[in-house]
Amino acid sequence: MTEKIHHQGRLVFFLLSSLILLSILFYQPYENLLKPLELYGHFFLIGIFAATVANSTGAGGGIVFIPAFIALGLTPLQSLATSFAIQCFGMSSGALAWLSYRRIELVNHAPQWHDFGQILLLSAIPSVVGILITQQLMPDAPVDVELLFSIFSLVVGIFILIRTLKLDHESPGRTAALSVIEKVTIVFACLVGGVLTTWISIAVGEILAILLILLRFRVNLAIACAVIVTAMSVLAAIPYHIFVTEAIYLNVLLLAAAGALIGGALARR
Repeated sequence: MTEKIHHQGRLVFFLLSSLILLSILFYQPYENLLKPLELYGHFFLIGIFAATVANSTGAGGGIVFIPAFIALGLTPLQSLATSFAIQCFGMSSGALAWLSYRRIELVNHAPQWHDFGQILLLSAIPSVVGILITQQLMPDAPVDVELLFSIFSLVVGIFILIRTLKLDHESPGRTAALSVIEKVTIVFACLVGGVLTTWISIAVGEILAILLILLRFRVNLAIACAVIVTAMSVLAAIPYHIFVTEAIYLNVLLLAAAGALIGGALARR
């Protein structure tokens, strides 16, 4: 019964997402509805690639979108707002895929997943709070966005490289419960991650994944938590860019989000 409900939920999500994208298509003043595909078709492939990478590693899709959009001529604000919008589709798709995959993991690794719900609670709430407060009090980054993004991406890349070189196989993961200090660390890290995410559209997922891996949790659990928390975070962030900045580049969103839906669904296969 639970599996049936989950599949129905994913179906409803994809139907609603498709309706939103179709409404954007018809909202645009194109005489030929195929025109967006001709002009922005390459963003569909970027969306698939970014969402696949993001939902396979726990890194937000913005790690691909931001540099790609800036290189293609979008302003930093357009890149940020559009990245958030696309991730609402791609990371949500990936989150549902990971929730489905979790049932498979529980067959052989239930003890390693016992803190899953608690980790989500400890990480999602401070991340969302950090985003909402920062959007109201300090929406503009105190340093250059491209520089901040580059530094953060470099740090994440170095960690992934070191981890790849050190580990020959995936550890089964810890079964010990979180200590009080570890809980506080997760809350603080995700609060900071939420602040950074406000400015560069990535951070909280990467920070959470790295922290959980350092705490010796199962890698699949770390990535699942990172993806789900990122999805919650971008959904909390997007109203600001819809109603305040109004900087979402709809033509890019239309194709990239469609690709991200596919990439997010396929990432955990």
